[in-house]
Amino acid sequence: MGHQITKKSTPRRGSLQYYPIRKSKRAFHPLRVHLELENGELATFAGYKVGMRQAIYIDNDKDSPTFKTELLSPVTIIEVPPLLVVAARFYKDGKSIGDVWAEVDKNVERRVKFKPNNANFDDLLHKASDIKLVASTMPWKIGLKKTPEIFEINLGGTLEQKTEKAKSLMGKEINVSDSIKEGTFVDVGAVTKGKGFTGSVKRFGVKIYPVHASKSRRKAGNLGAESMAKVQFTVPQHGRLGFNSRTEFNKLVLKILNEPNEANMPQGYYRYGNLNAPVIVLKGSVPGSTSRLLMLRKAIRPNKKLGPTKVTLI
Repeated sequence: MGHQITKKSTPRRGSLQYYPIRKSKRAFHPLRVHLELENGELATFAGYKVGMRQAIYIDNDKDSPTFKTELLSPVTIIEVPPLLVVAARFYKDGKSIGDVWAEVDKNVERRVKFKPNNANFDDLLHKASDIKLVASTMPWKIGLKKTPEIFEINLGGTLEQKTEKAKSLMGKEINVSDSIKEGTFVDVGAVTKGKGFTGSVKRFGVKIYPVHASKSRRKAGNLGAESMAKVQFTVPQHGRLGFNSRTEFNKLVLKILNEPNEANMPQGYYRYGNLNAPVIVLKGSVPGSTSRLLMLRKAIRPNKKLGPTKVTLI
């Protein structure tokens, strides 16, 4: 099972570290673990994956052998239209006790159905121990679609500070600059590409048997010991592949472009088109397909401290 017949050595695919491999419940990965936040700091932000390009940037890592030299790197383009704060959610001992909703856009009602209530901050504040914002994406502003995604955003500070921050943001828009800065590291939560029903060769990289094999060529030759009378979960078999929630740690934010024309291409991006909102240039690749929502948070285990640098897209 360790390798395909045409290669000398190929490690097994489908790491058991992620067992059980479950299909994601939604098309985006809500990041629920965060570091301690400062007063008024927003824990997460969201953007849509556009595609990949190449960029030339100056290395500003003092510990790197290529310090102050120009490097060529693949980068991921993420379009980040503003988010709309639609509600404040109150929690007590980890359980939700009520929401206070603002006037929402008609497109938000495509995703969430709610009844207007007469509750206010003061009524729920006496019972609550924590407050979170309920935010909505606005994909209609960039011509992507009309139905938004709804998720929670953690706030930093004490309960009183969170209350003041939530009151000031109710029904208003928040921009990427309120949460993410250039030259910092972020963690990216995404849902991988869904590949549907696949066999064990593509799913786990098992050996393809010769033409004269007694049975099928594209499956594991042995399903386990006869005395066990069952098939272990470690045996590579066919099944669904992809559409799993994954988190990429320590991705460097090379540039935040407030003018989308600086990142546009004459022919547009493949299967996406032109950009109409601010853009994040992220070093390296991230999971997910084009137009999929990515969740960005402040890195929970950063290994370096870098600052802004000069970046040129090519």
